[in-house]
Amino acid sequence: MKFYIITENEGLPDASAFTSRLSARWPEATVKKISDPEWSYALEFQVPMAHSHVEGLLDRTGSSINFEGDLQDMSEFVHWCRALVPAQLRLLFCDEGLNGEVKVTPTMTAAQILEAFYDGGG
Repeated sequence: MKFYIITENEGLPDASAFTSRLSARWPEATVKKISDPEWSYALEFQVPMAHSHVEGLLDRTGSSINFEGDLQDMSEFVHWCRALVPAQLRLLFCDEGLNGEVKVTPTMTAAQILEAFYDGGG
């Protein structure tokens, strides 16, 4: 199942800044730039984590990321992504059916994100 992070006002960093910050946090992560201008994604990435590999795509507009992996790992990834977005901007986390929609605040922990996802029907 795919999961999404969605921001308002194109709040995610551009591909270069995202790559730098991802590599700083997870040095073993792999990132591949997508050069096809017809594709709506700027890069794809894979992050080895405790329970799985989080694999995803960063949208060219900086408004979303879609990704797959174990939910525990994904809640940690979402927690990290929240720190990439200015605090005043809204960040949503949900699955591909918009189930378990979580409004991720800057103060939420990874455990709270996961709990809110389950509480929301995810």
